[in-house]
Amino acid sequence: MSELAKAMLKDRDRGTTMKVKFNPKEFSVEKSCSWTPQEGAVSDEPPEVFGKPTPSSLSVTLQFDTYEDKGPVTEYTDMLESLTQIIDKDSKKRPPLCDFAWGKFVFTGVVESLSLKYTMFLKDGTPVRCEASLKMKKASSADGKAKDGGGSAAPAAT
Repeated sequence: MSELAKAMLKDRDRGTTMKVKFNPKEFSVEKSCSWTPQEGAVSDEPPEVFGKPTPSSLSVTLQFDTYEDKGPVTEYTDMLESLTQIIDKDSKKRPPLCDFAWGKFVFTGVVESLSLKYTMFLKDGTPVRCEASLKMKKASSADGKAKDGGGSAAPAAT
């Protein structure tokens, strides 16, 4: 019988990979299109004009628990936090490009936000359980500079 695939986060710039402690219950991918009512139209349903494209976003909640090991859960959360910290890559100061992968699903992008909620502690105050809410924005590259026209590079299909 084959083993259940573990979700993982890969820092493409530093070459590090982190397997999650527990697979998520679910994740969501959201994509929106920018539409604006045409100016000067005089009707209740004016024609819409397509604006610029926006990248997809991924939202996932990850659970980390080290109570059985009695070790700090920060050994996992520190790795997550490193995905939000600025690196100096080719003179471009920015957080790293990373992948969220689970089985055949791969989402490549940059971390847009990370929220860590510590929910269980040892007697000495060591955190041993954490709920991490991660939101990523799709990107095929991250060069730290704005593109001409303010748009983003078209992401690779997943």
